[in-house]
Amino acid sequence: MSIRIKEYKFFRSLSVKVNDNWPVRKAEQLWRQMRNHKIAEIEAAEACKWLRATGFPQYAQMYEDLQFPIDLSTVAQDHPLLEPDVLHSLFRRLQILNSCVHLHQQRITHNTDESEDECCALSDNWTYQTDIRRWSRACKEPEKNSQEKDDVFEECTESPRDKLRRAGSTKFRRRRRDGTVFSEGGSPLLDRLDSITNQLADLKTCELNHISDSECTPKRSQRTKSFDNTDSWLTSQISSDDRVLWHALPQEEEQLPQKSVNLENGGPSMFSLSCTQLQVLRKLALLKLTAHMEKHCPSHRTGWNWDLPKFIRKMKSPAYKDRSIFGVPLTIMLQRTGQSIPRNIEEALQWLHQNAADHVGLFRKSGVKSRIQLLRNMVDATTEILNYNDQQSYDVADMIKQYFRELPETLLTNKLSETFILIFQYVPPYLRRESVLCAILLMPDEHVEVLQFLLHFLLQIAEHATTNQMNESNLALCFAPSLFHYSQSSFKQNFGSPHPKELAETRAGHDCLLYFLKNYNTLFKVPKEFVNQCKSSEFRESKAVKLSELGKNIGGWREYLQECQKALLREVKERNRGWIIVSSHNPKVEISYKKVADGHPLRLWKISAEVEAPPLEVLHRIIRERHIWDPELHSAKIVSQIDQNCEVFQFVRRKIVPLPNEEYCVVRTWRTDLPKDSCLVIETSVEHQDAVPIPNTVRGIVLASRYLIEPCGSGRSKLLHLSRVDSMGKTPEWYQKNYGHLCALFVANIVTSFYHVATGPESKV
Repeated sequence: MSIRIKEYKFFRSLSVKVNDNWPVRKAEQLWRQMRNHKIAEIEAAEACKWLRATGFPQYAQMYEDLQFPIDLSTVAQDHPLLEPDVLHSLFRRLQILNSCVHLHQQRITHNTDESEDECCALSDNWTYQTDIRRWSRACKEPEKNSQEKDDVFEECTESPRDKLRRAGSTKFRRRRRDGTVFSEGGSPLLDRLDSITNQLADLKTCELNHISDSECTPKRSQRTKSFDNTDSWLTSQISSDDRVLWHALPQEEEQLPQKSVNLENGGPSMFSLSCTQLQVLRKLALLKLTAHMEKHCPSHRTGWNWDLPKFIRKMKSPAYKDRSIFGVPLTIMLQRTGQSIPRNIEEALQWLHQNAADHVGLFRKSGVKSRIQLLRNMVDATTEILNYNDQQSYDVADMIKQYFRELPETLLTNKLSETFILIFQYVPPYLRRESVLCAILLMPDEHVEVLQFLLHFLLQIAEHATTNQMNESNLALCFAPSLFHYSQSSFKQNFGSPHPKELAETRAGHDCLLYFLKNYNTLFKVPKEFVNQCKSSEFRESKAVKLSELGKNIGGWREYLQECQKALLREVKERNRGWIIVSSHNPKVEISYKKVADGHPLRLWKISAEVEAPPLEVLHRIIRERHIWDPELHSAKIVSQIDQNCEVFQFVRRKIVPLPNEEYCVVRTWRTDLPKDSCLVIETSVEHQDAVPIPNTVRGIVLASRYLIEPCGSGRSKLLHLSRVDSMGKTPEWYQKNYGHLCALFVANIVTSFYHVATGPESKV
């Protein structure tokens, strides 16, 4: 009775008029109806978020446009390459939306300001109408034997207004009086769907995973497959407020058949894929992982509350200002230094490999706490590379474990640690490789890089297992507590002995890390099956054009570079129009970005700062002295000197072992005859026959790299840098979080390289 009284009071608190003579049971019933309605709304919202995160934004749009319920057999025809288990997860969400069609009577508008991921779908049967920012079916021949025309398959001659009015296929809109859906004629996939639809027949509402907090439709002017085939990023559909006066790298004309992806040795490495390819792969990975977890994990464990990285309009201000190395997240470390792992931690691991790989019980035997603390203080206090020759190997090994253990976001991330553990607790062994790869694809890129670096080091230590007695299993036992985020704090201790659930998690973490070590050679390679299931148009190879074909639509590569120069000068005149400011780790460097409406997920970044040098000196440093401001420069070469102010330039940047190095080949031109003694540099990726093939490298794509140097006082200059580069092996989320800060590091290094040290009483001349 006390529960009923509380519910009655809650019902009265909702300002609902209740007659005092009304029975409590009636109020109880109405309150439960309101509660069920609210739960259904939450489930529908979560289903739409999941659909957008896994590559099905068209169905979320249809639900928001009041085009539900839909026929699941028709949906299956759009995805013939997906397995039944994967389709079951999709149908589960669609069935929830089918049961929630009564929730709203007005068209729902979805926020389109934040996400740049909406225009990516896993089906070639759907296309994105950029003029109205809506999804529709790809144009096909109309069916001949249909009594009623299906407007989805009509010829594409309708106006944008008509496209906006139409509500998908009539198959999706035709309903019986009871609200169910029927379609005319049979489907060739009905036999395949019988087992799935039977399981979903009685499904009304079900528990949903929380996938994404903000997935929204971006403002795009046209949908492209990889790079825009036009020479200009400016299109007629972009409003004057959103226009971007920059040129995209022209793509080679598509030839049939398309060049296939290299699938030797188990498939391509994820570090060699473009950001567009990884964007599609991550959606497929989340879809597959959801299917495996929902099918094999207990129902009370499948509500894992993790999602894809969230799109945010403005990046958070720099944090961890009171910390240098220990306790600093990998993302902040990358933004500060340009490296995911601190240089002294990397040097410590290399020193252990060279000097202590044969020491018995390395990482198992403990060091001396006082010496470890002194070593930590040394690493935290200096930016110089330390010499570990005077240190004890066991102290250095313990310091390494402490560094990984004290990361605020563990190496396998706090959210995905539970997923990895569940995989090795419940997922069958024959599905573990696929599940593990899916989870790795969902990890932040900087965590994946450090994970591969650490696994490579541990395998080097395990090669000396006959002398150091540290094989893969022993190393996994020592390192797992530092890499996983366990939920042991929630377990109640049973008279001092470990809780059975705690032991199960620890065992699963050990098995997971051991699996990483034993399957290292295939752990970071994308299987052929994944590539085949991705949308072919989104997964084709990204490659720069030859110099002779650059700008051929406007007269040639010289005209192309001239147009880039004009666009740079026009952009400067518009100042900060359309740019979004991001807080910088360096107060003397300003960072901002602009979304480019060409279908490519990369943003255009703008970095500006003042330099204590005249424009000509700054120009010389940018062109001829890259080794001063790029600490990771490995090698550089002028491939071809075209004329006095134009050349083809090739350079290589280092990456941590065993990741492949970054290699670029660009055509660049510069001018020094601008008004007021200003200078500019234009760079764009090209293919050149004299470019030297360099082993263990991945060719990056420079979509745009511009420098403008203007005088701003006696002996001073204002440096403006615009950049849009795909360095390969990174997802769009990585570029959004980190790339602007990396460009800011380059500009800050240029600024500091001109600092003059005063030798007398006067510091100014």
